[in-house]
Amino acid sequence: MNAPPEANTQYSRANRAFRGVVAARRSTSADGSSSPRQPAASLGDEAPAGGRTAIALGALFGALLTLVSQFTALYQVHSAATSTVVKTVGTGANHAWAGIPIALVAAALAYAVYRYGNRAALVGLVTLGVAMLLIGLLSDLPPTHATGVVGSAAAGYSRAVATRSAGLYMETLGAVVLIISGGVGWLMLAESPADRPAPARTPQMGA
Repeated sequence: MNAPPEANTQYSRANRAFRGVVAARRSTSADGSSSPRQPAASLGDEAPAGGRTAIALGALFGALLTLVSQFTALYQVHSAATSTVVKTVGTGANHAWAGIPIALVAAALAYAVYRYGNRAALVGLVTLGVAMLLIGLLSDLPPTHATGVVGSAAAGYSRAVATRSAGLYMETLGAVVLIISGGVGWLMLAESPADRPAPARTPQMGA
């Protein structure tokens, strides 16, 4: 049974209209003016990833400096009479090895920054850096320029002077690197991709 001519005419018109809409959508997507894909957003996400890597490496370097400084001499006591080293005091031993847990936690936070871009980890890095810097300035710095007397009644007494060693500089540098890493990281990653507003899409005309 053949369809009426009116039905064939309507079907032909609808088919042409449908093909015209599909062609218009394809040309719009090719121009990129209203495509649902947003290549600029995906490229923008690559910069924070590189920033996280740089920040994490900086924080890891600060943690390594802090850790190594704990096993390095803080200061040496010299006899003014003979210029010989009377005593050597280690950095970690001078403040009950407090720098070791600080360094280990800082390394863990550096991984959290690299893996997740965690802003709380950045605050933690700054906090640990400030804590390590205060330990260095308040606990480790004063005895490095102290003077006194060494010897005994039998051997005699002589004036002694303490001189700073590499441990003080290493732990101070490590603390400063942690503070800078956390502070710069906060400025760079303050606006995470999840916090950015979604790009507006141009409404498309339907068939």
